[in-house]
Amino acid sequence: MRKTIVLMALAVLGTFLLASCGKTKKIEVWVGTESEAFYREKAEDFKAVYKEKHGKALGYEINIIAMDTGAAATTFMDDPSVGADLFTVAHDNLGKLISGSSAIAPVQSEALLSQIRNDNPEAFIDAATATHSGQTYVFGIPYVSQSLVLYYDKEAISEEQVKTWEGMMEAAQTKNTKAMTITGEDGFNNSFLLLARNAETNKTTLKLFPNGVAEDSFGSGDDTVAIMSWGQWFFNHPNGGKLVDSDGWEVALKNGAALSVISGAWHYNGAKSALGNKLGIALLPKFTIRAEDAFGTVPAGTVFQSGTFADTKMFVMKKGMSTDKQAMVEELAMYFSSKEVQEESFVAANNLPAYKNAAEEFEAMQGDSEEALLARIQIGMFENGISQPFGKDPKFNPYYYSKGGPAIIVDILKNAEGKYATKEQIKQGLQVVERIWQTGEQE
Repeated sequence: MRKTIVLMALAVLGTFLLASCGKTKKIEVWVGTESEAFYREKAEDFKAVYKEKHGKALGYEINIIAMDTGAAATTFMDDPSVGADLFTVAHDNLGKLISGSSAIAPVQSEALLSQIRNDNPEAFIDAATATHSGQTYVFGIPYVSQSLVLYYDKEAISEEQVKTWEGMMEAAQTKNTKAMTITGEDGFNNSFLLLARNAETNKTTLKLFPNGVAEDSFGSGDDTVAIMSWGQWFFNHPNGGKLVDSDGWEVALKNGAALSVISGAWHYNGAKSALGNKLGIALLPKFTIRAEDAFGTVPAGTVFQSGTFADTKMFVMKKGMSTDKQAMVEELAMYFSSKEVQEESFVAANNLPAYKNAAEEFEAMQGDSEEALLARIQIGMFENGISQPFGKDPKFNPYYYSKGGPAIIVDILKNAEGKYATKEQIKQGLQVVERIWQTGEQE
């Protein structure tokens, strides 16, 4: 009997050891829902590339999981121990991921660091870099980018008219409608005026958390006051801009209540559905300061180019992996973010590349398709944009978005309750916004 028990125990132990030896090691990767199928295919390709390069199998299964990019950082922070090894975030989430003891690891691979530095515009490299415990590291691996563009009714608006908001207003007057609408009144979707730059000099006095210092933020310069004065006229004009209402922007575009909308690639399908074959895609228009808007050092006739946030999505890595596993993950990230895979991703999933020379080098961007045009226009807007500067500190994002600043800007544009009827009142309102950026408080 005792012999039987011993044999049974050995059998169980043997089964356990076999199971343990055969347990598959895994690398978990989160990508945007729109990219899941593509990166699952690329994960299989990477295994083959790795085996050819190293002469042995990878030794890890790669699990590609769809995750909303906007929610990925928050989901990961809920329990980093069970979070993905490699996951996609918008770059402005970096601050909360590295706060405290940091939940993510900096890039260690010199080959990957070299690729990041060689392939990306300076704005994206800066967005992927942060200081932690007195040391500066590259935490992010850029591989997708985005900016705001104009979707418009090309049957109602000529190629010349779409270059300026005044031209758009002429077209709207002919149709007895509004020139444009926006998709949201938040600080992102309604940022085209705040981020506008002098069209001749490409300068602005606006400063959003410069060098990661909230107290140095500035948003009440003469140019910003003049721009907001023009914007107030524009949004109160019968043929100017349309703020958000209960019908929504797609309905407005479809029924002709507005001839255009400012948005990004994520709303391309909605714009296409609303306008069909009438869909045009263009840079955000310029506009000219009127005599009524001139202020201080900004005379009438000054031309401004509407601005945008030109952002990157990037991979980041879980902290605490073994040295060997992190090396594997970094090699995988290097492959996924390579310019070759970025071009394939654009073709397969319409992901706009972060690669700085994509517009010139990627064959897929040279065609006549709307997707190629959308990509070129977004990249064209990068010259008139800045990356959201909120990744250096976790408080910057709420200071900009959630403490009341966007609502005050909308009130200025509406001239709500007549509180912003003069340029001095506009300046005072902007100074409140400025204080919010600096301190998180209105007073």
